[in-house]
Amino acid sequence: MKLVNFLFLTLVLFTAHHSLAQTELKTVFTAKDFNLKTTPNSADVYAINSNGGETKLGTGLVEMHMEKGINYTIEVRKEGYQPVRKIYAREKGGVEEEMVELENRIVKINTFPADARIFADNVSVSKGPQEILIKKGQSVTVDIKYPGFKTLTQVYYNKAGADAPEISHLFKMQDRLISLKSIPSDATILMDGKKVGVGAYDAVIAKDNCVNIQIEHAGFVSLTKTYCNKEIESELPMSDELTLVDKVAQVSVDQADAKIYIDDKLAGKGTQSVKVLQGKCVDVLITKQGYSPHQLTLCNKADNPPVEPTYSIKLEEDEAYTQSTESSDKANKSFSVPVNPATTPADAWKKMTSIVQHFFDEIQTIDEASSYLMTNWVPASFNTAEGKIPNRVRTRVIITGGGTNPLSYNVKIVSEISKISCYRQLGKLPPVSQDECYEEFTRILRKYDDLIGQMQARLK
Repeated sequence: MKLVNFLFLTLVLFTAHHSLAQTELKTVFTAKDFNLKTTPNSADVYAINSNGGETKLGTGLVEMHMEKGINYTIEVRKEGYQPVRKIYAREKGGVEEEMVELENRIVKINTFPADARIFADNVSVSKGPQEILIKKGQSVTVDIKYPGFKTLTQVYYNKAGADAPEISHLFKMQDRLISLKSIPSDATILMDGKKVGVGAYDAVIAKDNCVNIQIEHAGFVSLTKTYCNKEIESELPMSDELTLVDKVAQVSVDQADAKIYIDDKLAGKGTQSVKVLQGKCVDVLITKQGYSPHQLTLCNKADNPPVEPTYSIKLEEDEAYTQSTESSDKANKSFSVPVNPATTPADAWKKMTSIVQHFFDEIQTIDEASSYLMTNWVPASFNTAEGKIPNRVRTRVIITGGGTNPLSYNVKIVSEISKISCYRQLGKLPPVSQDECYEEFTRILRKYDDLIGQMQARLK
C-alpha cells in the first residue's frame, strides 16, 4: 500500500456523516507513521474533508503519514456493512497500527409494490427503499405488509454460525390474502377440502393458483366459492363474508324401508337429506304399508319455525290395517258359490240376499231375474286423530249369476282405500263417490271377512 501524506489532503474534523455510520466519533492517537487495517480486508478506506468530499485511500490496509496538529476523519466502509468513522490525531506515544472491524450488517430493502410498509421487529420503519441495521450478535425480523397480500417475513442474523445476511433484497408481493368471515360465526371453514378455521380465516392464494373455500355448518347446505390469483381473473377482494342461507335437514324413520317423498317425488328410503332453499318450503311425506303416513312441511322463511338439523320420525300402525285382514286371495276377486241341487233358485236367491243384507244395510241394484246384486259403498274412516293423515276404506259386494246347471253364484267383495294424494290435494278425505280418489285395497275389513264363508256354508 502506498504511503498517504495527509498534509496535502488538508483534512479537518467533519461532523456530517453517512446516515448509518456509527455516530460516536472516537479519537485515536497515532504515531507519525501509522497503519490502518480493516476487517474484512476487502473494506475500503476513505478520508472525509471539511466540505463533505471524500478521497479513497485504499482497501484493506492503508499506510499513513500523520501530520502534527491535524485531526483526520476516516471512514471504513463495505457494501452490506455499517460504516465505521473515526478521528485520528498524531500524538507522542500514539499507536502505530489499528484494526478497524466492520461488525454491524446492513440490508437494503426494496418492495413491490413500492409503497408496501416495512416493519423491523414489529416496529414500522416506513415505506419505500430502506436500509435495515443488524447489530453484531443480534437478529432482526423484517415483515412486509400490504393490504390484500400475504405478509412476507424474513429473519436476518448477524451471529456466528448463521448465514450472513444478503446485501439487498427485493420483496415482491404476489400471493394474495383474503380475510374470510362466515355466517353463522361458528361455521367450519375448509380450504381445498382441509379444515383451516372456524368463523374466520385469512386465506392465502398463491400466484397463478386457485383455492376452493367451503363453509359448513350443521343444518345448512354447505357453500363453496373459488378464488383465483391469476391475471385473467377479476380482481380479488381483500375480505369476503360467506353466508349460509339454504337449510338441510336429515330425516330418519324408525322403519328402514319406509319411503320418503319430497314434493311428491320419491327421494329415498329410511333416511334422507332434505334441502330447503331460502324463502322456500318443502313437503315431506313418509309412507309404509301398514303404517299411518307421516307428513312434514319444512319452510326456510323468517315467519316460519326454523328448520331443525334432524328429524326422527316414528311411524304408527295404520288403523285400516289393524282393523282388517290380509285377503289378497279374496279382496276384489270373484268366488264361485255353488248351490245345493235340492235348493230352488228362488230359495237360493233369498238366502243370498239375506246374507248380504246382514252385512250391508243398503242395496243399490238388485235383479233376481238376472241374478245381479250390488250394494252401496260402505265407508269406514281411520287415523282421524289430530296430526295424522286419515284414510278411508270403502267396501261393497257384487253378485252375479254363475250358471244354472248346476246353479251357482259369483260373489265379489270390492275393497278400496283412499289415495293419500287426494287427501293432500283436498285437505280432507275424498267423498265415497269420487272413484278417481280410491285404489284397490288388498285387505278386507274384519266385519266382512266371514261373508263368503257364510254364503258357502248356507247354500251348500
